[in-house]
Amino acid sequence: MLNSLRKNFYLLSTSVSCLVAIFWYFNFSFWHITSLNFLFLIVYFYLNSFFLGKILGKILNLEKEFEFIFGLFFLVYLLAFLLAIPIVLYRLSHEYLFIVLFLLPIVSFLLSFTPYFRKEEKQRRLFEKEENGKKVPLMFYFIIILASFFCFTLLLRARTGGYIRTPWTSIHPLYFESWLLLIFVFGLMIFKKLSFKKFLILLIFIFFVSHLFLAIPYKAGFGGDKWRHLGAEKWLAEGNIYSPSLFGEKIEYRQIGPLKIPEVFLVGNKTSYSNFWGATIAFSSLTGIDFFSLDLILCPLLFSIFLPFLMLKLGTFISRKKDFLYLFSFSPLLFSPFFIYGGITVPVSFALLPFLFSLIFLFRYLKGEKNLSWLLLSFLFLVPFLYFNYILYLTLFFALFSLSFFVKKTIEAKGFNKTLFLIGLLFVILSLSFFFVFLDAAEDYSSFDWSKINLGAVGQSLKDFGTRLLTSQPIFPRVFEMEQDNWLYATTQSELSRSILLKILPWSLLLTPIILSLAIFGMASSKKMDTPLIGLVLFLTLLILLLNQFTASYLMDGNHIFTKRSVCFISFLFAIFVSWGVYSLIVNNKVSRLFSQQAIIFTLVLILSLVSATVYASGPKSQVVTGDELSSSYYLWDRIKEENNPCVLANTWPLLALEMVSDRRIVAGGFPVYYEYAQPERVYLFENMNKTPTIRYLERAIKITGSSKCFFVTEERFIIFKDQGKVIGGIKKILGEPKAIGEVLIWTYEPNK
Repeated sequence: MLNSLRKNFYLLSTSVSCLVAIFWYFNFSFWHITSLNFLFLIVYFYLNSFFLGKILGKILNLEKEFEFIFGLFFLVYLLAFLLAIPIVLYRLSHEYLFIVLFLLPIVSFLLSFTPYFRKEEKQRRLFEKEENGKKVPLMFYFIIILASFFCFTLLLRARTGGYIRTPWTSIHPLYFESWLLLIFVFGLMIFKKLSFKKFLILLIFIFFVSHLFLAIPYKAGFGGDKWRHLGAEKWLAEGNIYSPSLFGEKIEYRQIGPLKIPEVFLVGNKTSYSNFWGATIAFSSLTGIDFFSLDLILCPLLFSIFLPFLMLKLGTFISRKKDFLYLFSFSPLLFSPFFIYGGITVPVSFALLPFLFSLIFLFRYLKGEKNLSWLLLSFLFLVPFLYFNYILYLTLFFALFSLSFFVKKTIEAKGFNKTLFLIGLLFVILSLSFFFVFLDAAEDYSSFDWSKINLGAVGQSLKDFGTRLLTSQPIFPRVFEMEQDNWLYATTQSELSRSILLKILPWSLLLTPIILSLAIFGMASSKKMDTPLIGLVLFLTLLILLLNQFTASYLMDGNHIFTKRSVCFISFLFAIFVSWGVYSLIVNNKVSRLFSQQAIIFTLVLILSLVSATVYASGPKSQVVTGDELSSSYYLWDRIKEENNPCVLANTWPLLALEMVSDRRIVAGGFPVYYEYAQPERVYLFENMNKTPTIRYLERAIKITGSSKCFFVTEERFIIFKDQGKVIGGIKKILGEPKAIGEVLIWTYEPNK
């Protein structure tokens, strides 16, 4: 009877989902009613998240509290994955998107009635019984709501289209104090009798508020790569091919040893960005939200909703104690990479969540819940899923799998086999210690500086690396203090916020050693984890990644893509050990004899709150596209959209906006683009026009681009201050009065007029 009712419910839900997909297509193609888009989105995603949650619950032994949200998570990223495949191999069409939406519930329905998924099992709950503790005072909720509202108001007041290198330039300094109070109160609530639902609602809300510091202040958005991605998404949404491709154009091959492989499978940028592009195109098509607006909010929403659940689930393999799980899911609020990358919509942050999801499979293997055969079988899905996700995370997954396999086998084996597995483990550790720097070298991102590779230099470099790690100083060389690659603080060289509290003490110098000490204490206490094997594997992984960062930064020259972009995962590893260190300190009997538990909790929460607030205000620091530059891009596109060979001589950032506005039809202003987006001709001509303006540079620009006319676009800030009047006067003398759009000045040069 129960199975019959369930089958009828599933059949009805599947039918509704299929009908929704059909009517959704009609609305997309003909009706264009926005309210219907959101109605269809809610109905379709609710029903199919329920189905997929049941399927995942069976595969991953999910607790009842996790089923629906993991179903929703999987639906979002499965849709991105299925759209990534045609993006990489050929091109994307909207018909394909709606066919996927139509077929997905049918496949889920058929899967749910296979013998494996029909078998009834008793489900676990996350917390089988309510733990003791003092109730949360009502005042705490009031403080959190009030502080959050105040922070949000200050962010709205900070909104600007002007040129600011950090959001903290325009955010009122009281934001820092408000955030400190918010995190301190929430930190105290973790160790009180706080229900799971209330905790999650508060955590998701606080996560979302934390990510808005980049989405709100910048009218034109934060970051540079976003403009290239927006241009690519608009290009692909029109059904165009993004080269290289397997179909629709001449296939380019690359020789690797005896193998001749189509280049499309080896272009890391395209495969790494494809699911990100697919998700953005899908949600823009399904909701009617434009790409630019969606870009501002997509990753902040995904991080806020899904990261807490992923942290909670992964945390259950370490301990099922409420205090630890709450603390661990709170821990991303201590590290700048989670603040920054969770606040901007870029592939490296979008792809982090499915990578963390894949760790659940590895952790089940390490805990002994599943055997090696089950894990290898799951690779049939996980490998392509991560391949079309972000190539760095696929390599990290294989590195973790190799370590997990040999560590587990070394511990379990006996006699001669134990020796063999130990030798294998040592070989894997040695290989992985230089694996990511060799990937950078293989892709020509960087190369070894052999003059630095000697015993004395390496010893001095190791000492300097340790000091930088201990004081949270930049690991990698920075250009204009603009890269965000530190595991804890984004920048330490200057105070970005104007808050008085930030100027009282050198917080990064004081707090980084404390956080490192807590992490080391957590590592030393990892034997008390529910699965010490997981602690050992993650400890080895952290050492390996830090060694790769040391090698890349001190012994190599160039752009260290793989080692730099592992920073989010490095922060995640530190988060595990810091959380376990704090939890172990609280429950440690020896410490409890000296101080009361309430005093320990109060002190630790205060320290963590100071870390969160000072880390938050430490970055990011970067150039951006201003509101005037975005407006000028629309102006330029209206005047050159019919040109076969456009010529726009401008700075890099305004040209990124033009690339997006033109749907990627104008890249680099029409100038040649070389490896790693290098544009030496454009840079040379633009710099010289801002120093010693002459028609000769514009004639050279026209010759290079093959255009009939050229636009010269500049701003006073691109010209040396003492020469501004002279240079702008010189440009006016040869080109006349400019078109001024705010701070942007635009001249047109037509040699035949």
